[in-house]
Amino acid sequence: MATYRSEAGAVMHPGNQINRLSSFNTEGVYGWPGIEAYELIGYAKIENLAATKASYKSFELIIPSPDRRPDDRVRDNRTSMVVQASAARPAYVYGASIAIGQDIPAGGEPSFPASPVTADLGGTTGEFILFGPDNSGSPFGVPSTQANGLAAATAITPAAASSAWAQGVGDTTVADIPFWTAVTTAGIDDQDAANSMFYKVTADTTFKAYNVNGVTSNTVDGDGVFISADDSTAGKAAYIICRVNYLRPAAQVSWNDIQEFIDFASQQGGDDA
Repeated sequence: MATYRSEAGAVMHPGNQINRLSSFNTEGVYGWPGIEAYELIGYAKIENLAATKASYKSFELIIPSPDRRPDDRVRDNRTSMVVQASAARPAYVYGASIAIGQDIPAGGEPSFPASPVTADLGGTTGEFILFGPDNSGSPFGVPSTQANGLAAATAITPAAASSAWAQGVGDTTVADIPFWTAVTTAGIDDQDAANSMFYKVTADTTFKAYNVNGVTSNTVDGDGVFISADDSTAGKAAYIICRVNYLRPAAQVSWNDIQEFIDFASQQGGDDA
């Protein structure tokens, strides 16, 4: 297999962006001068049955390779979703989303032999699937009193109903978009900022999906997930689909930004006077 530079996507100027940003290449766009904007989209494929659900509560997210030739795939799928960041160039997470995959059209396309593909995700009524930054194998959750913007980096499904999450259910970021919209009239209070902060990370940070009992859960405290025996026999799977959006300061200014405009002698003996 050929070796490619890891996550070496370009950072484009807005006029050059004509397609969705590549999650696989960690491709960015200069949303504002001096700021790079990124979007990562990945999934977890669930195929196990109820008997083994206790082993399926926490999920790495696959970012699919652009190469769709299974027998000759130059670049393998990425097996985790990582928001890139450093102390010099932090990442500021402002959005997240989660959904259970659903065939398009819903129920599949009768003329397509491999359709339908997706299945409902089985679980315990009242539990949730939460997407957010990983804390040594556990979720951070969104604490009732926030101090660091976790609501901007977290998304959670509606509660499972009738022992399942139906295809197509999901939600956007717990904080929606972290913009200030109001303050208490008696003075600015910490709760005014609860859903108005970006989530800042200063090192590469993995995002995962977890089966939990609620949005404040900071352990993987759900019972586990599965698909039905009928869906398994039919060759279907359930897909947990997740998206994270974040900003980073652009790389420091460099000679490459100015060299074409510098006056210099263009040939031996010349002075470009």
